[in-house]
Amino acid sequence: MTRVDEINAQIAKLESERKDVIIKERANVLSKMMADIKLYGFKTSEFKGVLATRKKRGTATKTKKVVAKKAAK
Repeated sequence: MTRVDEINAQIAKLESERKDVIIKERANVLSKMMADIKLYGFKTSEFKGVLATRKKRGTATKTKKVVAKKAAK
């Protein structure tokens, strides 16, 4: 096994570990957020616009216009 193969094996192992850790930490973060929302009494209406997707914010149409202008030139 070459040194490159060893490094690639280490990378694959670390990526697998990273994926597992992110899944576990994500669950912890979500549960903490839910507890804080409940504790401070936030309502869903207070998040309106804060969690909007790009499409809802309108940036998607701006991108299309820029691409269209570049293509026209």
